[in-house]
Amino acid sequence: MAEETQYRAKTGITQINTANTNTDGTGTISNIIKGTQNGVMVKNIFIKALSSTTNGMVRIFVQNDLRTVIQLLYEIEIPAITQAAIRPTFEATVPINFTLQNGYTLMASTQNAESFNIIAEGMEWSYYTSAVRQDTTKLYPKFESATVQTANSNLNGTGVIEIVYTAGATPTYKGSSINTINIKSAVNVNPGMIRLYINDTNNSYLFKEIIVPTLNYSGTDKTFNHTLNFEDDLDIQAGYSICASTQLSEQSNVFAEGNDWNYYS
Repeated sequence: MAEETQYRAKTGITQINTANTNTDGTGTISNIIKGTQNGVMVKNIFIKALSSTTNGMVRIFVQNDLRTVIQLLYEIEIPAITQAAIRPTFEATVPINFTLQNGYTLMASTQNAESFNIIAEGMEWSYYTSAVRQDTTKLYPKFESATVQTANSNLNGTGVIEIVYTAGATPTYKGSSINTINIKSAVNVNPGMIRLYINDTNNSYLFKEIIVPTLNYSGTDKTFNHTLNFEDDLDIQAGYSICASTQLSEQSNVFAEGNDWNYYS
């Protein structure tokens, strides 16, 4: 970002203690931190147990407030630890490093009825408009998602394909740079495939295939997860979309994180 960017720390804190074994976004889930006007860069999530723990899981979800959809994003394994005067309780730092768009909320739940403090380290920003140069790039953070669960074995862009991420709010935007695409299953999975496409507003063209193995989750075993990192970002023309399909009728959440951009004029 440019020198005209102004930053403000934003810290999200919640405490969770109600058992919730669900991975589909139902049950007791607590808000941690919410995206604001220009977005919030969430650098780390800190998890700290307040008592002895048993084998379990803390789950991080993201909610699109506009659609009231809650989707599983991360899982953190909790080991069995007996707290004592010289034995600390469980703690973990999860470096997630993604921008939470305005209207989206990070949330958390616990597999077992054990207390945890969940703290999000974030940074929001704005632009000092009275001093912004005309060539300054203005970023509009974007974090969009879709759930795929209808079987589609086609490779030619036909069948049931869900829109995950659309570049540019309007054609006046210069495009969108995608940092990561993350796939997180919400159920047990069998050998299959998640397919990603680029849609040019008329047709969907196969772009990537991610192999899904056999994986059964439990209160101590994570669901399937795969992350595509684009080292130099994936730049998509305004109006084009990233779409996804699944080989088998097994529910997976697909998240894409990036930024639209424009220039001050």
